[in-house]
Amino acid sequence: MKAELTLDEALEVLLEGFFPLVDLSDKPLARQSGFQEFGLPYAADPAVTRYLASFLTSHRRSAAQFTKETEADPARPDIILFNGGVFSSPAIRGRILDVLRKWFSSAQGSWEPVVIKNEKPELAVSRGAAYFGVVRRGAGVRIVAGLARTYYIGVESPEGLQALCLAPAGLQEGQSVDLSGRVFNLRIRQPVAFPLYVSSKRTTDQPGELLPIDPLEIHALPPISTVLRSGKKMEAESVDVMLHVKLTEIGTLDLWCTEVSGNRSWKLQFDVRSATRTDVDVHYGAGERAGFLDERTMEMCRESIRETFCPVNGKTADPQGLVKRLEELSGMDRDQWPPSLLRSFWEVLMEVEQGRAVDPLHEARWLNLTGFSLRPGYGYAVDDWRVKQTWMLQQKGVINGRNQACRAEWWIFWRRIAGGLTSGQQKALVQPLIASLRSYYRKEESRKKAKSESKFGQHELAEIWRLLASLEHISASLKEELGDIAEKKLSHRNDSLSEAGIWALGRLGARVPVYGPLNELVSQETVSEWISSLIKSSQPNLTVHLALMQLCRRTDDRYRDIDANLRADVVKFMRNYNAPEHFIELVENGGGLDEEEQSRVFGESLPSGLRIA
Repeated sequence: MKAELTLDEALEVLLEGFFPLVDLSDKPLARQSGFQEFGLPYAADPAVTRYLASFLTSHRRSAAQFTKETEADPARPDIILFNGGVFSSPAIRGRILDVLRKWFSSAQGSWEPVVIKNEKPELAVSRGAAYFGVVRRGAGVRIVAGLARTYYIGVESPEGLQALCLAPAGLQEGQSVDLSGRVFNLRIRQPVAFPLYVSSKRTTDQPGELLPIDPLEIHALPPISTVLRSGKKMEAESVDVMLHVKLTEIGTLDLWCTEVSGNRSWKLQFDVRSATRTDVDVHYGAGERAGFLDERTMEMCRESIRETFCPVNGKTADPQGLVKRLEELSGMDRDQWPPSLLRSFWEVLMEVEQGRAVDPLHEARWLNLTGFSLRPGYGYAVDDWRVKQTWMLQQKGVINGRNQACRAEWWIFWRRIAGGLTSGQQKALVQPLIASLRSYYRKEESRKKAKSESKFGQHELAEIWRLLASLEHISASLKEELGDIAEKKLSHRNDSLSEAGIWALGRLGARVPVYGPLNELVSQETVSEWISSLIKSSQPNLTVHLALMQLCRRTDDRYRDIDANLRADVVKFMRNYNAPEHFIELVENGGGLDEEEQSRVFGESLPSGLRIA
């Protein structure tokens, strides 16, 4: 469709549609936008000026302290700075100033704000980022504002659920708040919930204040549902605790609950970045549900890790027995370790990273436990930051590079945290590997040449295939190339490498990705070829059935689902060879994976409390 617009018509659409002359008392329309496909965050109301009116009036209370000696409306801004490319337009800047004049001029005379000159508002963010980079290197002036909002936790009181101010607006990174003036009763060894709240309006509340929850001023965040564990006893009990809060440099609010008449304490960690940054997904606390251990137990575990990787008089504790020692100290089997404990292990393992150079046994154990502690690379507060720190190891590579066990653990390490890697990081892992695989599997090369060019043993090569299939951010064309190699070269063998190739085929062509985007799925046509090959030539076993389930899993999306006739053939094949009944159900009707199926798709068990699609 085509249409011609005059300049005046375009200006009218833009100004009256997005920047209309509204009243200061106006609020944004609350109706739901029809544009919600793929979760795009379209605003319900296109009128920017209504949001501006709402913002200014909602901060009257906190701004009133600055206008006590004048009769000015606390909502009135004195200085205007236009930032962002949209304000390169003189017409839009003029409309905003017209709106502000209308709101704050009085019968006694007109009012004009001070407008700061900004010749290139479209460069505001990039200039700020560049200057901040200079400040990080020790030059320039650092300007900080601290927390932009006030954070609260819900507590039960005689008046019902109330909000306790934990961290006031303005709190700086690294600063702490001591709430020892109040004593709270904390339930341990039983499921509890910690309701969290935030307010951008109540910026003058003080730590320790107990307030009624006004939904117009204080908004609920996803609560933390968890269990606070202590020792090996199972019975529930209540303890009196005092609270201590710290805002960390990585964007978490650490809440310490310290026993009044004992030496136990628990640290709960909340991700506060998602309440203020649009580039961070809201953290819903699924991993936290598995519980928190008391700090004394966690410190004993951390000390055992230090003793293993920090030589004293040239000696360390046996690395092969480390996991067993941690199980004994924590009172839990490794598969029961909650993400909070696992991420605590990750922290100390990164501290002692140099200890993996002691010998191949130390490096293999360090890689194994570090990847195990950070798996699957997402799902717990600030996991994106942890993966970013871990990625720096990629440049170092394997220290004991001649040891095949260390090299295999290196690939397992990256496979375990693949879901937390960015698209660029996944491509950086893939490029050197895909080049080696192309060379290794090239038909025209002689067998001797292929063997000499291969850097990998069979076990290591199997782990590489599992890693490559777990990188769901790579392009669909690259997945198809890898899948074609796996289908032609690996799926018809009868060894551990065949198992890895078939498992990889299922992940590469999965109709429901574990974490990746739908726009990089392998095409239906290619997946159909892989399916036909598997049901004709492979030896039926659980790995084949798992791959077929992923390749044929029903989604009721015509762009993803395979042909109905081929689906019927797969169901018949799976029934004839005793596939698990739920696999067949997923192929026929779709649905979610159970816990065991999630572990098989991921490649091993997931930390308790975390799920995949």
